Amino acid sequence: MKRWIERALNVHPGDLGRGTLLCSCLFLVITTYKIGGVAGAALFLSRFQAKQLAYADISSSVLVALVVAGYVHVARRVRFHSLLLGSTLFFASNCALFWGLIHYLHLAWLFPVFYVWVKIFGVLVPTQIWTLANYVLTTREAKRVFGMVGGGGIAGWIFSGFFSKTIAKTLGTEVLLLGMVLFLLICTGLIVLIWRSGLVARGGAEEATAESAQGGPRNLFGSMRLVFSSSYLRAIAAVICIGSLVTTLTGWQFLAIAQQTLQKKDALAAFFGDFNFYAGILSLTFQLLVTPRFLRKFGIGVSLFALPTTVFLGSMGVLAFGTLGSVVVLKGFDQVQRYSLDKSSTELLYLPLPARIKLQVKWFIDTVIWRLGDGLSGLTVLMFASTLHFSPRQISAIVLVLVSGWLVGVAVARRQYVATLKESIAQHRVDVEQTHAVLDRSTSDVLASKLSTSDPNEILYALSLFEVERQRAAHPVIRSLLYHASPQVRQKAIAILSEAGDKTAQPEIERLVKDPELSVRTEALLYLAHHAHVDPLELMQDESDFSDFSVSSAVVAFLARPGETQVLEAAQQILTTMVGEPGAKRQRHRVEAARLLGELPDSFDPLLSTLLADPDPVVAREAIHAVGKLRKR
Repeated sequence: MKRWIERALNVHPGDLGRGTLLCSCLFLVITTYKIGGVAGAALFLSRFQAKQLAYADISSSVLVALVVAGYVHVARRVRFHSLLLGSTLFFASNCALFWGLIHYLHLAWLFPVFYVWVKIFGVLVPTQIWTLANYVLTTREAKRVFGMVGGGGIAGWIFSGFFSKTIAKTLGTEVLLLGMVLFLLICTGLIVLIWRSGLVARGGAEEATAESAQGGPRNLFGSMRLVFSSSYLRAIAAVICIGSLVTTLTGWQFLAIAQQTLQKKDALAAFFGDFNFYAGILSLTFQLLVTPRFLRKFGIGVSLFALPTTVFLGSMGVLAFGTLGSVVVLKGFDQVQRYSLDKSSTELLYLPLPARIKLQVKWFIDTVIWRLGDGLSGLTVLMFASTLHFSPRQISAIVLVLVSGWLVGVAVARRQYVATLKESIAQHRVDVEQTHAVLDRSTSDVLASKLSTSDPNEILYALSLFEVERQRAAHPVIRSLLYHASPQVRQKAIAILSEAGDKTAQPEIERLVKDPELSVRTEALLYLAHHAHVDPLELMQDESDFSDFSVSSAVVAFLARPGETQVLEAAQQILTTMVGEPGAKRQRHRVEAARLLGELPDSFDPLLSTLLADPDPVVAREAIHAVGKLRKR
């Protein structure tokens, strides 16, 4: 079952343990945050008018900036492990205190305080969990595991809806705060387990602390200056801020119309929980089935326009009807796309940035700039709903105007994205090791244009960027590189086509078995041994030679493949010869033998034991990988 799950999630042996812990941790944090959002909104609306939410939104945007500034100051002086555990326990104790005060004293002023508290919690704690993931995972592990961890966040959103609805109907809204305490305490225990597993993988706390000091944000104003010094970063900040403003404003309409329709506290909490449950399921489905395909087919340009266009159409519906159903449709489409397609698209906007700059600006935009949108939304509600007495339905007219500005901002960001990406690729600033995102069509087209240059180094760099995806499809232009003048380019193109499992290139690669360059012939033979159901010996001509290890590897792979041609005894004889080749000059033979043993039927224990005891650490490491693949405890 474990091996099946690893294949389904496309992770390597050993990734599943820490990946599951991180996934569970984010699941609990997002569950807590979403439950807090349901409880905070229901409690607030049970005592106050929806118009007064504006004061809470403005307060939250100001307090978030102050809290983040203080947090960064403390984070530079306290070990991250201690800070993370301390803040999680602090928030858990806050929840318990809020429950006690609300349950026993019934103080009305606690409701807006708790509403603002949830906003601050939602900025800090999920960001801390993603920072923890960066500490305990290597870059290559992160590429494989981050998708799984993000899925935990959406699952937490779904579960929070079910939990909120069930508890609010049976025990009352206030009891949701005790549930938040429980989830945060469990999360604290998971953080301890994650940190211990991460220290083993990364080599101790000293390395993690040093890494934090190099890459973390220096201070609030330094990050702000960095953002406003670049026209591209200003464009990203504008898109995020206007998007947050519109989203918070439509969220206010959703709450206001729900209050007019439902009124009672527990009914409101159950309704909000129900909404989160179904919106979360749709968002997860959209993320898994639509987002990657949409990005690859249409690119970041079209993807960034999808959410504002949908909000524009939904706001027209609210303006026309003004019913609870119309605002549910608007908010539903907003939530589903924001945490799937729009989230993936905005993450791609950071792709052209160097890793060092990305770390400093992204946290600032995702916290301060995002919550600035909340404050602007509060000012908009004060101006139009409180002063000019616009109804929640009429606020849609303001939303339509703001969405028009959002669309303009997206157009500017899209144009600057392509220009910045071209410049970054030309200067080799895009860090392959730090890239976790899927390549959208726009990025792939820019990279494909680099493949037509005459400089082999430029082509090899562009090809390395095509390898960032865990589930990638080879770009059509890569096949044309099989005829490139540079043997390194031809070899790299074969390797990428092999990794992508592209069997349509088999006829061209069969001809490369006779390539004048030894490395190209070797790569072609390995491709055919893995993807073509033919005897590799039939492809070898007397006038052609190959690296010995490639011939042996290809023949062993063919002989050990299940079917009529399987002859394990012959495969074992060849492997024994490969394993018995001592010395540094024959290292590649033993490395290739170890790699094969992890892919062949589990029938070669003595050879695997020999390779595990090999004095060459490269050979021993490959043998350890084989043991892991075979699950040989």
